[in-house]
Amino acid sequence: MSRSLLGVLAALAGLASMAVLITVPTVQCLACQASLRSSDQTLVRLFTEREREFYAAAYAELLALFLFVWFLAYLYGELRRVAPGRVLATVVVIAGGLFGAGVLIQVLLSLAATTVAESGDATIARVVFAVSYDGAFALAAPVAALVGATSLAILRSRWLPRALGWAGLPVVLVALAWITPGIGAVGGMAWLVALGVCLGAQALRTRAPVAPAAAPVAEPS
Repeated sequence: MSRSLLGVLAALAGLASMAVLITVPTVQCLACQASLRSSDQTLVRLFTEREREFYAAAYAELLALFLFVWFLAYLYGELRRVAPGRVLATVVVIAGGLFGAGVLIQVLLSLAATTVAESGDATIARVVFAVSYDGAFALAAPVAALVGATSLAILRSRWLPRALGWAGLPVVLVALAWITPGIGAVGGMAWLVALGVCLGAQALRTRAPVAPAAAPVAEPS
């Protein structure tokens, strides 16, 4: 399989994973309809009504996590190739691993949320909701590190359009602001979508060098 095809597939994996993580409803979506002060009956009703959504979200997020790991592995290889030293590439892979761990926690919370409908236990509903209420903090910091390190690599090496690198800096600031972790996490994932587009476009432009034709061997006279 050619390097350009691998790059395109990895970019598509990154795009698909971010699209799923941005659009799939999770337990945090309940914050729009309820609060931590809601009654036990209200929380149990909401969890029961969304049981199928939580099941679907758990499986979709598992798929997104697999695709993101594929994308992260390709990004790490590219950064080792273009970035001076290995510091930025190391930061990216560690931040990506922490981000993946945060996604896995979301999967577990979604699966735990599905048990409320069967058990009717308000304690489970309240614990899951309380943990996930500020769950954006678990994703915002790793996203900020991932976007920041990749942006610096782009600005230093001009390996991708510099506009993408400059755009990543305000995303980092928003993600690190304690009052906007949710917006920052979503903004960081949107930036990763743009990164995937640029990586895919770059891979399509990459062509393997054509080996020079061998010189004809003179026949002995």
